[in-house]
Amino acid sequence: MKNLKPYSGDNFSFHKDVIKRKNKRKNDPDYKNRVESLNNEIESQFEIYKEKFEANTLESLSAIGYNGSNKDDLQELYDYNSKLLQKLKIELTTDDNKRVNNTCQNCSLGEINSFDHYLPQSEFSEYVVNPLNLIPSCTKCNGHKSSIWREAGKRKFLNLYLDKLPEVQYLFVDIKIEENIIELKYFLDSKNGIDNEIFELLDYHYTKLKLFDRFKDNSDIIISELETEITKYVKKLPIEEIKETIIEECKANYKILGRNNWKLVLKMALVDNSEYLSRF
Repeated sequence: MKNLKPYSGDNFSFHKDVIKRKNKRKNDPDYKNRVESLNNEIESQFEIYKEKFEANTLESLSAIGYNGSNKDDLQELYDYNSKLLQKLKIELTTDDNKRVNNTCQNCSLGEINSFDHYLPQSEFSEYVVNPLNLIPSCTKCNGHKSSIWREAGKRKFLNLYLDKLPEVQYLFVDIKIEENIIELKYFLDSKNGIDNEIFELLDYHYTKLKLFDRFKDNSDIIISELETEITKYVKKLPIEEIKETIIEECKANYKILGRNNWKLVLKMALVDNSEYLSRF
C-alpha cells in the first residue's frame, strides 16, 4: 500500500470535458443540455470540495441532494472505460519513474479495474467525475467499501491522496508451523508510535476491506517463491547469509511497494522465524 498523487489539473474542467465527450442519445437529445444546466451549481460545489480536500476535512461536506432525473443524469457521466477516465487512471498510477502501477493500492492485491468514489456517488452525485473524488481501485475493494465513508462525523476509510501512511511498520504477521503446515495471522499494531487517528483509519480500512484474510488467502505463492529462492542458495551460502540477503532485498523494495506491503512483511517474518529456517 502506497500513497497516490492527486490529480493536478483543473477538476471542473475535467467534469466539463466528460460532458462534452458524451455521445448524443438518439432517444434523449436533451441529455447534455440537462447536465450542463447544473454546471453553475456544481462548479461551486467543486470549489468547496477542493477547499475541504486541501484542509483534509472532507467529512464536513454536505451533499446537494440531487435525486430523480438529475441524479440519474449525473451518474451516467461516470464510465470507467471511457477514454478520459482511462487517461486519468494512467496519470494517477504513473510513478516518478514514469512507470504505471496497475495494482490497487487500497489492498496491494488486485488489478485496478474501477474507480472508488471516495464520497459515494449514491449520496454525492455532483462529484461523480471529480478527479479528486476518484481513487483507482479493484472492484473487490470497491464492493467491500460500498457507500460507507463516515460515521459520527468522522471519515472511516483511508484516503490515499490525503492520509500520509506511516513510514514505520504497522502491519505484522504471526506464523505458526505445525506438522510442516504454515498458519498465518495478519494484524495491525501501533507499537511503533503511530498517531491514534491514522491508526483508527488503518484499522477500519484493513478490517472492512477484509485485507487480513485476503492476504492470507494469497500467501501460498509468496511462500513458494521464497522457498525456491532459499533452496537456490542453500548449498552455496550459510543460512544466516541467505537470511540477510533476503532481508536486504525486501528493504530495497520498500520504496517500490511500501514499508507495509503484505508480501514483504510475510517474507521478513518467515526468514526471521528460526523454526521456518530449520526446514532448509
